[in-house]
Amino acid sequence: MENVLWLILFDAEGYDIQNEDHLHEALSHRKVTTKLIKGLRKAIALGRVPLSDRVFAIVDEIDRDIDNRHMAAHGAWTMRPDGSLNCEYFRNFGTKRNPEWRGSSDPISVDQVDEALAAADRLLGEAIKTCSEIRSARQQP
Repeated sequence: MENVLWLILFDAEGYDIQNEDHLHEALSHRKVTTKLIKGLRKAIALGRVPLSDRVFAIVDEIDRDIDNRHMAAHGAWTMRPDGSLNCEYFRNFGTKRNPEWRGSSDPISVDQVDEALAAADRLLGEAIKTCSEIRSARQQP
C-alpha cells in the first residue's frame, strides 16, 4: 500500500519515475510511513494531488489504523487454545518526543483478522485505482 502512495507523492512532487535520474532522486527521499502520510497531506494542501478527496480518505484511514498494521507486521503471533490469536509486540504508548515503550499482548479473533485483511485489500484496491487514474490524467494533453 505504501508503494502506491509513494507513487502518488512522487507524482505530486513532479518526479517522472520512468526517468532513471528522477527515480533515483525520488527514492533518496523516501521516508517512514508517518512521514509519507505527512508529505501527502502537505501535497494535498498545496493542491498538487489530483483526486485529492480520494487520496485524503485513503491516507486518513491508513493513519487511523497504523498501530494495528504495525502490530500485524511486527508482532509475534500465537494461537490460543480457544482458537483466537494472540499478538505480542512492543508499542510506544507515549509520544515521539517522550516515548513510553512497553510490551503489549492483545487477543484477536480470526474473524477480526479476516475483517482487517478485507479492509486492507479494499484500501489497496482503492489506492491502486486512484494512482492509475492520476497517472492517466497526467498523460492526457
